[in-house]
Amino acid sequence: MNTEWLHSFIAAANQKSFSKAAQITNLSQPALSKHIRNLENNLGIELFHRTSIGIELTEAGERFYTRITPVLTEISAIRKELQQFSQRNPIAIGALPSLATYYLPNKMQKLKLLDRPITLMIQNTSNELLQSLEKGRLDAVFVDAKYTGQSLWTWELFTEPYYAVFPVNHRFNSRTTVELAELCEEPLIVHQAPCDSRKDIVEQIQSLGYTPNIISEVNFGDFVFGAVTSGMGITIVPELMAKNISHLQLFALPIHNFGRSRTISLVTKNKELGSKYYQLILN
Repeated sequence: MNTEWLHSFIAAANQKSFSKAAQITNLSQPALSKHIRNLENNLGIELFHRTSIGIELTEAGERFYTRITPVLTEISAIRKELQQFSQRNPIAIGALPSLATYYLPNKMQKLKLLDRPITLMIQNTSNELLQSLEKGRLDAVFVDAKYTGQSLWTWELFTEPYYAVFPVNHRFNSRTTVELAELCEEPLIVHQAPCDSRKDIVEQIQSLGYTPNIISEVNFGDFVFGAVTSGMGITIVPELMAKNISHLQLFALPIHNFGRSRTISLVTKNKELGSKYYQLILN
């Protein structure tokens, strides 16, 4: 039973006229009349007597009016209550540390157009974020696409290469690019495990037959750049991070033959929700 039919029925019963009911419901008279016919066919009863001067409720119509009016009032109250709940209930977003720092801040401003508060959860790996999404703790996550499964709605946002970051006095200062093999024996500073980027770095160096020369492990954030600035060693980071070091005494070079790039995806459990978020972020 369609609620539009019910609203048309209530309006017609109150106005005692299909034409007047059509005006107050912003429908054409044929559309409102069709609603009434559909409702009568659905119920298997005649709701109105049609007369030369208007319409009147039948006995069955009177009984239906008495029963359905409080039901519609309750439905309207429930709808209003749920809308208010939705506006108060935060949108929970999850992201990797680099995305939370360098990609999401201006995107979060656009998500605020949904008129709901937003919370941000930062986790170190894509797998952790996806588990939180599947368990209902998060509404959407921004993760490395290689970890996403088939059961979730996914949209790829961008792909980025890896860069090596050096202190300004490093011998590669005049270079425009660097080979991964040239970095395998360099003192390497990485983020603490577990970490998606760390895993990629270790795997790529090992694929060349080297053991990564990890001399320091640091917490997430810009601590890794501080360690490089102090001269402790070099680091390898996604482009998003490498493009945000201009304020530091560092320089970054793209790694010519790093075995993979990082593709970032927006992931939700629901296509409708994901499409809504994506359109806001894109615009």
